[in-house]
Amino acid sequence: MGSLECSGLPFCYCLQNVSEQGSLVEDCVVNLWTVYKPPIASKSPAKFFYMDGSLTNWTLSPLPIDNDAAGVGATLREFYKHDQRHFSFAYNDDSPSGSVDSYRGHSKGVVLFDDETGFWIIHSVPNFPSIGSYSYPATGMKFGQTFLCLTLSSQSLGDVGEHLRYVQATPFFSNLPEPFSVRFPVLVNIVKKQSLSKSETVFTRVRQFTTVGGQSLKSFAKHKKFNKDLWFDFVAPELRINMAVESWLNGGADDLDSVYDVTSVALPGVSFNSSRDHSKWAVADSNGPNIVCIGDMNRQV
Repeated sequence: MGSLECSGLPFCYCLQNVSEQGSLVEDCVVNLWTVYKPPIASKSPAKFFYMDGSLTNWTLSPLPIDNDAAGVGATLREFYKHDQRHFSFAYNDDSPSGSVDSYRGHSKGVVLFDDETGFWIIHSVPNFPSIGSYSYPATGMKFGQTFLCLTLSSQSLGDVGEHLRYVQATPFFSNLPEPFSVRFPVLVNIVKKQSLSKSETVFTRVRQFTTVGGQSLKSFAKHKKFNKDLWFDFVAPELRINMAVESWLNGGADDLDSVYDVTSVALPGVSFNSSRDHSKWAVADSNGPNIVCIGDMNRQV
């Protein structure tokens, strides 16, 4: 996952080239990055850990997560330009306005594309992102949170849209230019929050994605009518592995034969119990292949 020579476009902006003063170096974009913000005590700096393919371990950001020059904020700069030529779609079951949609999918993210490329951020933060300008909500500080950003070709937008249709993403901001609606009719569906057909009998979807730099990933989407455990009944069997899962357990979930709950997390210089963590991720056990999953759904949902 090497860096890409681009700027001023919707890409995942990295954090690997940060000056000692904490300013972000321009032209620093990557295929994908992931961010882990640990639980933050009241009035403590909201630092976070960052990783992309150029790094071998988590890197602590010199800037707090509420700074728009940090990885998440830097990536969302293009979103806040609100270019009417771009397709944009911000979704959250717990929106910045405080409105909670418990009927639709427990999903959170931001999609932004021009006619060639774009990014898809999947995250776990309630009330995020704000619409007018970048800020990080107080509701996302107390507990641990995760982000995953993918830089994709616009050819992937159809599959991104189908994923969001299956998970019943709840948009709170969108812009759908006509060329995108003609090219990808499913985008009309997700903007209008249309449901799956009543005749639909398959309630899960797996698709292969490839970033603009050639990194392959799989996406897993489930509709609420699947009505089974996300990890035990869907992801683990599909990947044929045993998994350790970190999810929001302040609501109940049981260990199953091939899927186990993480109870504590250790990052460089910090550790915490899963009860303080709202992040969503899973890894193959030590006997399996090197597989990491990052998402936005609580296990008990």
